[in-house]
Amino acid sequence: MRTIILVNPPYSFWSPEKNYLRPFIGTLPSVGLLSLAAVLRERGCPVKIVESASLGFSFSQTLENILQEQPRYVGLSCTTAAVDNAARIARAIKEKSPKTLTFVGGSHITALPEETFRRYPAFDYGVVGEGELAFWDLLQAVEKGGELQRVENAVFREGGEVFVNARRRFVDNLDQIPFPAYDLLPFFPGRYRPPFLNYLKGPTASLTTSRGCPQACTFCDRSVFGNRYRYFSEDYLFELISHLSQKYGIRHLVFADDQFAASKPRLIRLCEKMAAGNLQVCWNCDARVDSVDPELLRMMKRAGCWMISYGIESGSQEILDNIKKGFSLDQVERAVHWTREAGIRAKGLFMIGYPEETEETLDQTLSLLLRTPLDEINLSFLTPYPGTKLYHQARCSPDFVEDWSRMNAMNCLFKPEALSEGALEKAYAEIIRKFYGRPGITFSHLGLLMGSPENCARLAAGLARWLLNWRKLFS
Repeated sequence: MRTIILVNPPYSFWSPEKNYLRPFIGTLPSVGLLSLAAVLRERGCPVKIVESASLGFSFSQTLENILQEQPRYVGLSCTTAAVDNAARIARAIKEKSPKTLTFVGGSHITALPEETFRRYPAFDYGVVGEGELAFWDLLQAVEKGGELQRVENAVFREGGEVFVNARRRFVDNLDQIPFPAYDLLPFFPGRYRPPFLNYLKGPTASLTTSRGCPQACTFCDRSVFGNRYRYFSEDYLFELISHLSQKYGIRHLVFADDQFAASKPRLIRLCEKMAAGNLQVCWNCDARVDSVDPELLRMMKRAGCWMISYGIESGSQEILDNIKKGFSLDQVERAVHWTREAGIRAKGLFMIGYPEETEETLDQTLSLLLRTPLDEINLSFLTPYPGTKLYHQARCSPDFVEDWSRMNAMNCLFKPEALSEGALEKAYAEIIRKFYGRPGITFSHLGLLMGSPENCARLAAGLARWLLNWRKLFS
């Protein structure tokens, strides 16, 4: 079998002129592609990864990296915000190499397989849901001329129709999946970093320790990995982290799980293993505010936890109830205080623009931000991604603009009845200004800069690129 090229296309704001933004949004690779590459390689397939999103490749650079291998098969990972670029790449591949077959997978294909394949004829085959074993089965069927109707999770065309096969069972024992193929990443680990000031020092790496989310938030799509929580064993993870530390000198990890702390007994076992192993590795994770307590946080700190990102979403209890978050604002404030007391940085993840959003709920969100000792926030516009309950609600609204290329949490596509788009954008700017304009936050970030030569260098490089682009625009 000839080399298979796996591609992580960039999001819709792909532009060399915007490369100065990359330090601030992060350049971590696709963990899903790394896992898929490892499974394919284990089965004897030569694999190459083109990380155009993380490396800031232009369109021509991306295409050159793909076609130089003269591939028979190309696999493209598709989020909603990247699917247009994936299709653009697939069309160009077909023009230059008509016999090359294109495969697509990921959250967007899983949510809207028929509609996506009708819109983008350059996609030959697709995989919905958990992809590693399903992609291998589909590849074998295509290679050997097997019956595609028998391949679970497969999407394909036949007689002008798009077919989506039944789903296969999820992998129960995740330990059977080989370690992610970090060695296939060009320039790993140096070119792959979390967002600016979200870590102290590198090298860095990202990984997932679990799959599936048992929650029911209306804005979140769980169709790829399902609702049942599954996790890698602490022995598997300790060996993987030790490998990353010893082979690549990794000093900071980003756990990319949807719910890192969903199982307290499992998390305790993992933290005990990491603390006893004296790995000298710091890490970040995401967690729910109702999944932590002071004792657990102290244990996480001993195991190297540097920052926890909490999906708080809003300062309005009414909105939290409507989006099925399942916790109270009192729990939010307690969790953030406990986190800071444990010596761990606390980051809040927020969105604005809910259907029920008003001036009052926006004020409640700002009030929560200002009275809670968060170190960092990430604020985005509510985006009704395909596969979510909110998406089906939005499609019934005449105000919803379903433009996949703009569905990246940075655009207001679904405005609430009580507010205009301009009012939401003004509120966004005000929240950012008032949160980061406080002296305590400013000095905290200056302290991080002073304590991290690497972050200082990234800031200087980003500003230099911005100034260079600014001069080009106005010269």
